[in-house]
Amino acid sequence: MKNHYLKSLSAIALAGVFAINANAETISEEFIIDFSQKEDGFKLNSYWGGPQDKMSLAEAPDGTKAVLISGVTITEDGSEAVNEAGYPAWNTKARYEGLTLPKGYNFSNVSLIEVTYMPTQPDNVPFGIQLKQTTNFLTYDDVVTVNEWNTLAFDPSAFTNEDGSEYTGTPTSFDFCMGADGSSNYYIQNVTFYLEKEVTQREKDEAALDKETAACVEFNFDNWEVSGPGEDGAFSSPYLGSNGGGVNRTDMIIDKGPEGYDNNCAHIIYGGWTQVFITDAVKVPEGYTFDDLRLIEYDIYETELQGEDANSGSTFPGRNGAPILKMKESYAWGWCPNNNGSACGNAALPSVNEWHHVEFYPSAYEWAETTVKKDVLDENGNVKTDEEGNPIQEDVTWTSDQTRDEFGKLTSFNISIGFFPCLNQCYVDNVKLWFQKSGSQSGVEGIEEEVAEPETVNVYNLQGICVLRNADKAAVNNLPAGLYIVNGKKYMVK
Repeated sequence: MKNHYLKSLSAIALAGVFAINANAETISEEFIIDFSQKEDGFKLNSYWGGPQDKMSLAEAPDGTKAVLISGVTITEDGSEAVNEAGYPAWNTKARYEGLTLPKGYNFSNVSLIEVTYMPTQPDNVPFGIQLKQTTNFLTYDDVVTVNEWNTLAFDPSAFTNEDGSEYTGTPTSFDFCMGADGSSNYYIQNVTFYLEKEVTQREKDEAALDKETAACVEFNFDNWEVSGPGEDGAFSSPYLGSNGGGVNRTDMIIDKGPEGYDNNCAHIIYGGWTQVFITDAVKVPEGYTFDDLRLIEYDIYETELQGEDANSGSTFPGRNGAPILKMKESYAWGWCPNNNGSACGNAALPSVNEWHHVEFYPSAYEWAETTVKKDVLDENGNVKTDEEGNPIQEDVTWTSDQTRDEFGKLTSFNISIGFFPCLNQCYVDNVKLWFQKSGSQSGVEGIEEEVAEPETVNVYNLQGICVLRNADKAAVNNLPAGLYIVNGKKYMVK
C-alpha cells in the first residue's frame, strides 16, 4: 500500500495539527468509515442524486470489499464520453450522505482526513474530497499507483468557502463527497477522520458522574408544609427567602404547582430576586464536602404572569433571562462566593407555561474575591478577646481561588435558584444535588477508556513518509531518535 500526503501538509503543519496526548485535558480518537464492513448491496449517492448502481460495494482485486466507482458520461449523441487520455469519463463524485461525527465532536475537531483508494486506469485524474455545497473540492494532484491501494491524507484546514475565504464551519453532520472527476473505475476502501479536542470541565463532569453510585440530596417539596396565612391573611413560607434577605415572604411560598400539576412546588411570585433555601439548607451527605458536588439539576416552569413585590407593590412584567445558580455559605449574613449569578452555561428557556429541566455543573461556576471576618489568634494559636470577652476579628480577603478552596470544605450551604432578576412568576420542583468522590472516576479517563489502543500502529516521519506499517510498539522504539507521527499523534523516540 502506498501512503501519500498533500504537499501542503509540511513538517510545520503536521506539528501543528497533531497534539501530544500527554496533556490530560486533550482527547483524540479515529472515526472510520470502513466500506469493507458494509453489507452487500450498499451504494453511495451521486453528488446530486440518490444511491447509484455504479457506486456499489464490490470485490476489489485483492479480494477485499470496497465501493467500486464505475461509470461513464453519455454525450448528446448517445455515445460514451472519453477524457483526454482516451479513457471513459466519469464526472461525478460519490456522496456519503449524513455522515455524523461521534458525540462531542464537530468538524473543527478534525485534524486529518485519510482516504484509501485504488485507481484502475493510469490517466491519474486527481482524487479529491469535499463537504457538499460548503467547501471547495480539495484534490491530491501527485501521481498515485494504479491497481494498488493508496492512502491519501488531506489537511482539513485547506478547505475554503466557494469564494475562496477560510472555511470555519463546525457541523457535526454533513454530506461527505469524494472521487476523481473525469476518471472511472476506482475503488474506495475506507475514510478515516482523526479527531482531537480539548475537553471542557463540563464534559469531564458529565462523563464522570455515575448516578447509580453517587449520593443525592433531593428537594421535591412534597414533604414541605404548604405555606399558610399569617395574621394579615397573607400566605408566607418559613422555608424560603430572597437571595438578599427576608424570610417568610408572601411572594416566595410553597404551594401546589400550575394547573394540572398537583405536587408541591416552590412558587416564586416576587419579580426582583431568586429564592434561597433557608431552614432546610443543603446538608452534604456524610463523608462528602462541597468539593464532591458534581451536578445540580431541577425543573422550572416559567409563567406569563407578571412578578409582584409584596413589600413594595412593584411589578415586573416580561420574559426572564436564563435560569441561574448561586451559592451561599449561610443565609443572607454569610459570605456569597459568587456575586454575578453565573448562569453556568444555561440558556434562556425556549417557552413559557411548560416544565423545563435545567442542569448546572458547579465545576463551571465562577467564583469571586470575598472578604470575610476571621478570629485573630495570639502567638499560641488562641483566639484573642476584647475586655468583654468577645472574640477579636479582622477582615481577611480571599482571592477567587481561595474562596473556592474554602467553600469546598463546607458540609452545608445554601443555594439560590430560579431567575435573576425574575421578571415574572415561576415554579421550581425536583431539585437534586449529586455528590461523588473525584477519585472514583475521571472524566477524561472515562472517555479515553472507550477508545481502545490498537495492537499495531502506522508510523510516519514529518515529511509524511510511512516508515513502519502494522508495527508493534517495540518496533517503533527501535527507530532512529526523532519525532514521528504514530496513528495520528506525535511520538518522540529517544
